[in-house]
Amino acid sequence: MTRGGGVSDDASEKTDSVLTKSDLRGAWWRWCLAVEVPVSFDRMQALAFGFSMNKVMRKLYKDDPDELQAAMTRHTSMFNTNCDWGSIIHGIVISLEEQRSKGAEEITPDMIESIKIGLMGPLAGIGDSVDQGIVATIPLAIFVPMALEGSVAAAFIPGIIYVVWSMLWSWFLFRKGYSMGRSAVTDILHSGTIKKVIDVATIVGIFMVGCLSASYVKLACVATVGGVEIQSILDSMLPKLLPFAVTMGMYLYIKKRGPHYLRIIVVTMIAAVLLTGLGII
Repeated sequence: MTRGGGVSDDASEKTDSVLTKSDLRGAWWRWCLAVEVPVSFDRMQALAFGFSMNKVMRKLYKDDPDELQAAMTRHTSMFNTNCDWGSIIHGIVISLEEQRSKGAEEITPDMIESIKIGLMGPLAGIGDSVDQGIVATIPLAIFVPMALEGSVAAAFIPGIIYVVWSMLWSWFLFRKGYSMGRSAVTDILHSGTIKKVIDVATIVGIFMVGCLSASYVKLACVATVGGVEIQSILDSMLPKLLPFAVTMGMYLYIKKRGPHYLRIIVVTMIAAVLLTGLGII
């Protein structure tokens, strides 16, 4: 039996699959709707996970009430991971539960629980870094300046991009998890595709940091020497040199001394007042 069946074209090729594409889409959609709603300190996203699994488990174990109860108990235990990337765990779990419901004795409840627990952390680390550090920030860096210039549409585009990414990527991973079973994460990570995406996005992100520094850090020298404006000399050397110097200075301070953000803010404010009072900036 092919691992867990497929989801799109694979689903039509699976003649022995208990679950349909509609069942899988329903489980995925319930996860998307509920993931951040019933979060609690003791079990985090467990109730959302159980909610997404509910109808699938009822279909798989409809003739075995005891197994259904055990399945729902293990799927409402502590669970916490990235909302989008973690959806691959749902696909893997459903694949394993389907095989277990058909009598695959090698697939035990402990195995299913171990896979869930083992994947939560790595997927959370990768997912949070990519989603919050790249997908959420790069569109903001691009469209916020447009919004500040008066574009109403630009104010909504970053949110739309994030939602579209979230839905498409989570559904893709959900399908991959189901079709590939417990080998899904290993196969995807070993393929090198994610690393390539992260590397490209990181390069783009570095460019965007430079753009943000030039756009948002406002600093100019108003002093003159012999009637010549110092700022014009600096611009002839390198436009936006002072904003770049301030940004790099803060970066080097954080790298050497640590993220003492309050100290940086206070020192920046004091320096700005003093230099403005002296007629330098």
